[in-house]
Amino acid sequence: MRTKRSIKWGLVIAAATVAVAAMPGCELLVDFDRSKIPEEGGPDGTTEQDSPPGDVTNPMDSSGGGDTSTPGDSSGGGDSTSDSPAEGAAESGSDGAGEAASEGGNDGPTESAAEGGANGTACSVGTTCGTGLCVNGFCCDVACTGTCMACSAALTGGTNGTCASITAGTVAPAGQCTAAPPCGFTGNCAAGGACEETTSGTACPGVCTGSSLTPGSCSGTGTCTAGSPGACPNNFACASGTACGTSCSVTGTAPAGVSAGCAATFFCDTIPATPICNGTLKAMNAACNNNFECVSGMCTGGTPGMCN
Repeated sequence: MRTKRSIKWGLVIAAATVAVAAMPGCELLVDFDRSKIPEEGGPDGTTEQDSPPGDVTNPMDSSGGGDTSTPGDSSGGGDSTSDSPAEGAAESGSDGAGEAASEGGNDGPTESAAEGGANGTACSVGTTCGTGLCVNGFCCDVACTGTCMACSAALTGGTNGTCASITAGTVAPAGQCTAAPPCGFTGNCAAGGACEETTSGTACPGVCTGSSLTPGSCSGTGTCTAGSPGACPNNFACASGTACGTSCSVTGTAPAGVSAGCAATFFCDTIPATPICNGTLKAMNAACNNNFECVSGMCTGGTPGMCN
């Protein structure tokens, strides 16, 4: 950039040249030593040197190669432009916003996270951890959201801060491995980050009709598998559609009571302390309480009575 004094001297010389050239019959060639023009230091303390002067032809002669523009004419070839803010910042050595922030020592998000707690450090929120992940109360290496996975040594038997499978038999985290009896999940974790299934062979509801039961057993993979049908134990009848009865009873008033709970051709014998389903009718003079116990169908003499 020219200094103000350089511009002033340039205007004086240009004006003198125009005045002489305007005289009739005159053609002026001007050669001057610009080194005589006082020089000033630039803003940075250095001396600014203009381009070496060349031959200056008549400024009024449009055929000449001289610079006919005035300092204020923006369309001319003069050096009338000023530096843009960006150029000014570059020339003055000013840092851009990004460079300034970097040189200022402010950590970016990644660097700040890296300076957080190490894996295994106790935490309550992820922002205090280098990984940004707080799991089971410890800064964890990964999110550790898989089934039966944890980041606590108390749950995994491993190391705090390292995600691993929960020890087999441990109650599963909330929302995982929900218990589903009789043959589904037990509510605990199995080895290898899986849910524990009910053990194979565990009894499950079968199908009972009359006095015949088709039992069921758990497959170990969540289903109840039907077995082979058979008679209910101790000659009992089915108590429901899935199970046999375990006792019998007599309803009504002796000796005209009615047996219940036994398979066909069996009756509920109430003479023993614990009633049983008896399949053999009693002979004459045998102790009885109800008529249905006797071969004759008659039990007399009170309670107990005798088969007649």
